[in-house]
Amino acid sequence: MSGEECYRVSSTAGTGDIRCPFFIAHGGREIMCEGIIPGARNSLKFETMTQKENQQHCYCECNYARCEMYLSIMHFKWPEE
Repeated sequence: MSGEECYRVSSTAGTGDIRCPFFIAHGGREIMCEGIIPGARNSLKFETMTQKENQQHCYCECNYARCEMYLSIMHFKWPEE
């Protein structure tokens, strides 16, 4: 697999368990979320697929309200909540 394939983003494969409302897509070692700036996206790029899979399972699928990206987005978009 080439480096380019590692970062290709898929918005459908393996997303059936995603619960985070800010999740947009994912790929080999990347998770893409809604951005804090209108029209922008936040991209988390991990050193290994295992790190990405752990983040996705622990936060995107199971406990998104504790995710750093979720908390950031909530803070900047809806500071009163």
